[in-house]
Amino acid sequence: MQRFVGGARRVPAAAVLSFVLMVAAAPAFPARAGEGGLGSSLAGLLQAGHRLSPQLRGAALETEAAAARADGAGALPDPMFSVGIKRASSMTEFMLEQTFPLWGKLGLRKTAALDALEATRGRERATLDAFDERMKVEYARYEAVTGEIALNRTIVALSRRAARVRRDRYGQGEGGAAGAILAGAETIRAEADAVRLEADRQAVQARINALLARPADAPLARPTSGRVLPARLPPLPALVARAVHGNPTLRAAEAEVREAHTQGELARKAWYPDVTLGAGPVQRDGMSTSYDVTVSFSIPFQTGPKIAGEREADANAAAARSRVDAALADINGQLGEQVAAYDAARKIEDLLGRRLIPNYTAAKAAELARYAEGQGGLDAAIDGDRRIRQARLELLKARMDGEIALAAIERLIGGKL
Repeated sequence: MQRFVGGARRVPAAAVLSFVLMVAAAPAFPARAGEGGLGSSLAGLLQAGHRLSPQLRGAALETEAAAARADGAGALPDPMFSVGIKRASSMTEFMLEQTFPLWGKLGLRKTAALDALEATRGRERATLDAFDERMKVEYARYEAVTGEIALNRTIVALSRRAARVRRDRYGQGEGGAAGAILAGAETIRAEADAVRLEADRQAVQARINALLARPADAPLARPTSGRVLPARLPPLPALVARAVHGNPTLRAAEAEVREAHTQGELARKAWYPDVTLGAGPVQRDGMSTSYDVTVSFSIPFQTGPKIAGEREADANAAAARSRVDAALADINGQLGEQVAAYDAARKIEDLLGRRLIPNYTAAKAAELARYAEGQGGLDAAIDGDRRIRQARLELLKARMDGEIALAAIERLIGGKL
């Protein structure tokens, strides 16, 4: 049904609202076929980051250094060569001496170095997991702001058309001046949001590029799809059990405990002497006439350093155990917090996507139908569209919150869900 007021039709308003209904039902940022490049997927960014990140490269080099130290640990000290000359008897003595640490000291040094290597490997893996979490968080924000920008473009277009309709109605004697002015204000507000969202997008791109050691303004492809989030997480005790076995920070702390205990054993072995064996020829008048063999033992006479070494080793072991306990408590607390955040985000996403937005869409369709029949007002339908847009923004935020919480959970348990 078309109504004419002062020779002007009301069809443009209905056409605007039909366009509103069509766009409100569209996804926030549909995937484009064939779109790719760095930034289009989380997996691509993670792979690039593992290659390019100087932080990860530095952690790997620290592990390499610890491995080199472990390779050299447990070896005998360098031998000593000495020459003695006695002029009165025209005798020259040559002596090669080698010290042999006894009582299993060499094995303990090797064990301590291997424990230190294991701790360094745990810290390297923790650095990698922390990097992955940061990238996942920034990519979730990148997806969200991309969706908001796409939705905002629709909002700007709709606001402009709705403002034009209200101005036309006001010129035809329908509606008040306040409505036409407010419609223009809504357009300005949407355009201001576009500026803010573009700044947010540039900021998140700069953070992603920083993780990749790229220039801040280096281009990134548009995200094409989000992560597939699990509908339900395992129970919290199961996640804690996975963290106990898989969290690299916890594994590093446990390796430090073992290293500290080994260092304590070494400190106690310092009370036991080492043996030095020596052998060499004795020459008289340039002719070799005999060989000398010597055996000597170190005397653990200085007690102060040994007592201090034992105290230091015991304190280090207690401190390492405290770090393990602190890591466990922190993991438990963070897992509980992130699981609650994830569950809440998924429930909100379900409520908004499966219930609220369909209800708003149906209500707006009803208002549109009433307006097309000349029974309702334009403002009600426009307000309904505004509610849908707000719900879609909240839906994007809920999904982003879920991805951020999932990234933290995966870092805490040391692996993917």
